[in-house]
Amino acid sequence: MTRNGSAAGRPDGRGLNARLRRGLRAAARRLGPNRGDALLRLARAAADLLSGAPPPRGRRAALAGRRQRAAALRSTPPRPALTEVPELPPVDNGAAVRSIYVTGDGAVRFDVDLLEELNREYAPKPVVGEPPKYDVSSLAERARRRVMRVHDAVDLSNKRVLEVGCGRGYEVWYVANHLGSEAHGMDVQEYPSWTSLAGERVRYHLADFTRENPFPPDGFDRVYSFTAWEHIVHPRRAFAETFKVLRPGGLAWIRANLYRGSHASHLYRDIFFPWPHLLFSDEVIKEFFRRHGKPERGAAWVNRLTWEQYERIIEDIGFELRTLAFTERPFDEEFYRRFEGVLGRYPRADLTREYFTVVLEKSLA
Repeated sequence: MTRNGSAAGRPDGRGLNARLRRGLRAAARRLGPNRGDALLRLARAAADLLSGAPPPRGRRAALAGRRQRAAALRSTPPRPALTEVPELPPVDNGAAVRSIYVTGDGAVRFDVDLLEELNREYAPKPVVGEPPKYDVSSLAERARRRVMRVHDAVDLSNKRVLEVGCGRGYEVWYVANHLGSEAHGMDVQEYPSWTSLAGERVRYHLADFTRENPFPPDGFDRVYSFTAWEHIVHPRRAFAETFKVLRPGGLAWIRANLYRGSHASHLYRDIFFPWPHLLFSDEVIKEFFRRHGKPERGAAWVNRLTWEQYERIIEDIGFELRTLAFTERPFDEEFYRRFEGVLGRYPRADLTREYFTVVLEKSLA
């Protein structure tokens, strides 16, 4: 027997069951609404795998046929090459003479002049109409609304709670003083507001738990995070550490900005059109700010994971995905067509998804 109680050489049934359940749920989400027959086939295949039953006759025949064709391909020797290697004729080894793509003077140049032109065009209709304010009263009101949103989803009252990427820490204070919980906030930067807000049930930690986790395992009932995950350099490790610090049955509520969304550059106060970070280099963006006498900066650093990559990580870590929602913006079709040569590299669904919001559970098993 192995340490987990399974016979040597055989998979642990409980672990296999859990992995199959996660896989079936993920497959079901991708199949769409008309998925009854496909789900039935998936369930039958899973039952066969768990019971050790052989596949049905039709599948056995198909598998045998594929194996026979592969074996025949391997056993067929290649035709012999020419006995003598031919010599190349004289060749002009110069540069390409033409292209099916527009090049040279007619090509779109993603330079600062184009950026300025697009910005003037979109100034009356900016991609983010009302950017958030950062005065104390605005931050406090937004924090209160945020906390109640999370509370409505996962119940934050009278629990031990951690916020990942707490910033100035207003949400942490509300969790403790409005909902009666022991609230902890963690960030890689310390803010002066922490001193004023800290108290018996409000604690702040200057830490990066993907490098050194200051919290014991199974220590929190709830973990939440607002638009901080996209800035985490090691998001997979962050999910793993979140799983570690949650108690069995604990829940994590996470909202994150997706890189391919229209304003993931975080420059929407100054650059008004969509997807500037996908169209322009940081050097061009910095030149734009220099022209306007502002401190140089490029697009904000955002990890480039798609939702599908996040989902695989979540499942690999062992979380159960309880809820999933996307925040999307209307697709700017005319703008997309103008720059489809660049934007067409990305799935359209990715270009419309600004944020995802998930509730994850660390199961009791």
